[in-house]
Amino acid sequence: PATWFLILNSLFIIIFAPLFSKWWESKYNPSGATKYGLGLVLLGIGFSALAFGSMGIDQGAKVASVSIIWLVLAYLFHTLGELCLSPVALSYISKLVPGRMIAMMFGIWYIAIAIGNKIAGSMGGKIDAITEQYDMTTFFLIFTFVPVGLGLVSILLNPLLKKLMHGVR
Repeated sequence: PATWFLILNSLFIIIFAPLFSKWWESKYNPSGATKYGLGLVLLGIGFSALAFGSMGIDQGAKVASVSIIWLVLAYLFHTLGELCLSPVALSYISKLVPGRMIAMMFGIWYIAIAIGNKIAGSMGGKIDAITEQYDMTTFFLIFTFVPVGLGLVSILLNPLLKKLMHGVR
C-alpha cells in the first residue's frame, strides 16, 4: 500500500538536509525568495511525476495500479521543496521580526501551516468529483502548474524582496 512509503519523507530529509545545509553555507547560497521559489518549483515537479504516472488511469476509475516509482519521485521532490521552504522560513521569521513579536509570528507561521493542511485535505477530498469530470492527470496537473507559477513569481520578485529585507540574509 501507498502508506508504506510515508517513511520516504523522513529518509529523504535525513539524506538531503546535510547537502542543503552545505549549499546554504556556500558562496552559491541563493536569497530567501529564490529558495522559496525553488521550493515551490520542486513541489510542482513532484506533482508532475504523479500526473505523468497517472496518465494510464482511465477517467472515473475507482481503483488503479501504477508503478511505485512515481510515488517515490513525488516524495523526493516534495521533500527537496520542503528543505528549501521550511527551515528558510523559520530562519527569516527569527531574523526579520522584531524581538518582542517573534513568538507570535512563529505561532502565525504554524497556524498558516495548519490552514494549508486543512485546505489540502479539502482539495484532496475533491479528487472524486474532479476525476469524474476530467481525469486524475488533470487533478495532479492543477497542483503542478499553481506552485510552479507561484515559484517563478517569487523568483522574479527576488530583487524587490531583497530590497525590502534591508540586507538581512
